[in-house]
Amino acid sequence: MRVVARGCGGFAGRSYQGAVAAAGRRAPRRTRAHGFTLVELLVALALGALLLGLLGALLAGGRRHGAATETTVDGAATLRLAAELLREELRLTGAAPWPTSAAVPDVPDVASWLAAPLTLVVSATGSVVGARYVDHRLAEGPVPRDLTFEAAPDGAGEPQLYRRQAGSPRQPLVAGIDRLAVLEVVTASGVSLPPQAAGGHEVAALLIELGVGPLSALVVVELPTKPLAEVVVR
Repeated sequence: MRVVARGCGGFAGRSYQGAVAAAGRRAPRRTRAHGFTLVELLVALALGALLLGLLGALLAGGRRHGAATETTVDGAATLRLAAELLREELRLTGAAPWPTSAAVPDVPDVASWLAAPLTLVVSATGSVVGARYVDHRLAEGPVPRDLTFEAAPDGAGEPQLYRRQAGSPRQPLVAGIDRLAVLEVVTASGVSLPPQAAGGHEVAALLIELGVGPLSALVVVELPTKPLAEVVVR
């Protein structure tokens, strides 16, 4: 008697094939839910705060540097302006039109009025420079100028370079100038003297220091007429 096991053989084959297929399939991998732990959040916050602090320090340093640069530029411009105005006025000390006009208002004797046209008031806090001349550059005719220049605070305490015409209130000329001091006087014979010793000498040039805060400038003012100087020491 022959027994045919075809049915069993087919079942066994199918079971084997199914097992192989199941083994070939990978089980799905468990994935970690995305997010941050408390420790990670604290580290991130600390790094962010550090970066913000560094950025703030850099910005503050840049602002300070910019402000200092602007202050320096403004101070240098103020010194240049004051130097130009002082040179323009002081270099005329002792000047008068030639021939000397007899029609200078309020000055009956021009020669006597200009006998000692340069005045230096010297003190430990600075100098006051006085200059007399006849201004003949105006269309209405010659005008006598009896001017003084000094650095002093205004009513609000702000430093100013002042110009004063004799008999008139002082006028602010350049804001910000807090120092005006005559350092040296060069005589007509070429000798350098301290301003205290310049009285009675003909002066060819003045060496003046102007100051704006920590900045300063040395200004050489040439006096073509070589005026005679009077000095007052306080």
